[in-house]
Amino acid sequence: MLREMGKRCSMELLREFLRQHANQMPRTMLRYAIEKMPEEERQEWMRKPSFAAEPRNTVEAGLTKNKRVLRFAGVPVSDFVEIILKGDDEAMYYLLHDRLKHQFQERYEVCKNYLCDDYEDIIDDFFLYLRESGSYPYELLKGIKKKESFETWLLNTFRNYLSNRAEVEGRRMSSQPNCEAHLAIAREGGIKNCEAHAMMAGEGGVSDEEKIRVVSELIAYAHQVFYPRGRFIFLRSLLTMLNKQRAVPNREMAEALDMSDLAYRVAVYRLKQNVRYFRERLLKGEALRLDDEHRQMADNINSDFMHLYPMLFRIYLECIETLKTRKAVKDLRQQYLEERGYAVHEPDADRPIRVRIPSFWEKLNRWVTI
Repeated sequence: MLREMGKRCSMELLREFLRQHANQMPRTMLRYAIEKMPEEERQEWMRKPSFAAEPRNTVEAGLTKNKRVLRFAGVPVSDFVEIILKGDDEAMYYLLHDRLKHQFQERYEVCKNYLCDDYEDIIDDFFLYLRESGSYPYELLKGIKKKESFETWLLNTFRNYLSNRAEVEGRRMSSQPNCEAHLAIAREGGIKNCEAHAMMAGEGGVSDEEKIRVVSELIAYAHQVFYPRGRFIFLRSLLTMLNKQRAVPNREMAEALDMSDLAYRVAVYRLKQNVRYFRERLLKGEALRLDDEHRQMADNINSDFMHLYPMLFRIYLECIETLKTRKAVKDLRQQYLEERGYAVHEPDADRPIRVRIPSFWEKLNRWVTI
């Protein structure tokens, strides 16, 4: 029935049905439904995982089979606007990874030769862009007069996002001495383990002075380019590496930042990938483009690395003030002070932390590869 509907009525109507239900259909049923489609498109539909399949090797792969996400399978297009504006990140994640996946992949294929990341990473970045961008694209949804056009708006936004990103990354890659090799490495999905990372970066011959330089510029550059929540999460992770306190659980931190657990996990995953990428560039001898303020930050860290902890803590407190949710974050720190007798990440004046580069370098490597 589905095959004949696509052949006699509308192939696009068939695709719309499959976007909503292909993951739930038996494989035999799906094969019959797509029989009249081009070979390449048939293969793409057959690669779509079923809810009974094992998750793919990606941080959030299992979420496509999660019951919390399945509830969106039959939701009309017009209803998604109100659901998303209420802060339901899982609704947007479902649209990007399941319902509109085929159309997003088509747009990605047009630009992929100009992009460093693979499709799944681009989609996760786009999710964070929608959720975290300074222009806050979600706000634009309030102005959509015909809510039935929401998916069109989303696809056009993704097309513009890809175009802008390809332009920026094209300029960046063309300025690197070995851009073809670097691009090939980036498309392989980055570094899979510490040993491969060490071999590619040549860490065996990196001196302590060079490690301090890399860490100083890495911290300053990450602080410069990340969104406010990203800066906060990055600094919080660094302080957790350096002290012996038990950090606030991610679930509580996500609530304080007004993020869903899903959005928080995706943010951390992509943040680690970006930090690893910045680190690789520094180890290759590339100079990251720092503005005057962050160049001064890097110089200060480099010149007094032993006292990195109090410097990071000061920047961390300043970063809290830039958050829209700063009151919730401060309340959470105060709650921990009352319950446990210390504020989260508060430095101990009686036993100041002296940072040693070998141990910190090892912790940083472990953090970006987990």
